[in-house]
Amino acid sequence: MSNGTLDLTVTGWVGSDVTTLPAQDGRAAYTTFRLGSTRRWWNRATNAWQDAQTEWFQVKAWRTLAVNAGLSLKKGVPVVVQGRLATREWQDEQGAVRTTLVLEATAIGLDLSYGTVGQFQRTLSGAAAQTPDEVRHERGPIDVTALTEAGSALGDASEEPPDDELVDGGHVLGDDPGEPEVGADGGKAARGRRPSLAAAGA
Repeated sequence: MSNGTLDLTVTGWVGSDVTTLPAQDGRAAYTTFRLGSTRRWWNRATNAWQDAQTEWFQVKAWRTLAVNAGLSLKKGVPVVVQGRLATREWQDEQGAVRTTLVLEATAIGLDLSYGTVGQFQRTLSGAAAQTPDEVRHERGPIDVTALTEAGSALGDASEEPPDDELVDGGHVLGDDPGEPEVGADGGKAARGRRPSLAAAGA
């Protein structure tokens, strides 16, 4: 039996109200909304853009992502959602079996090809996002710009419990090694691969 998952990234628009349930009674914070994605293509016959059929997804998010999504999103906002695809079957009032595409989100962002947003505000995972039985070591915000300068800024990685949601360090891409970098003295030097998050925390 395969234990693989179907991971994908979908761009589209929030097509419903965003519903958020706070963490309580042993349940983590939870947010859900409908996501509509419509592919556009150029019709050479009519010499105009044409919309294909809209595909609808039920997006689900938990914990800190759920809290931040609930505070940041609303109906009509263009988004980019990355997550695991699943299907859910249910019966309507007439007894017919329906199928819903469910996207269990691991990351949600705004699609900046349609506009701009204000200043980013970093948040910390805390009681508002966790269940009571989740014990996590809390640290202050990390300045990610310092990752390429001092890996020690992340502290000892052994302080954190393993997290299955983290991206493996081998999949973190660095800059193009062939692209020159301007040094502090104004000269150019070959740019190497930036250390991954896993390497920086070692």
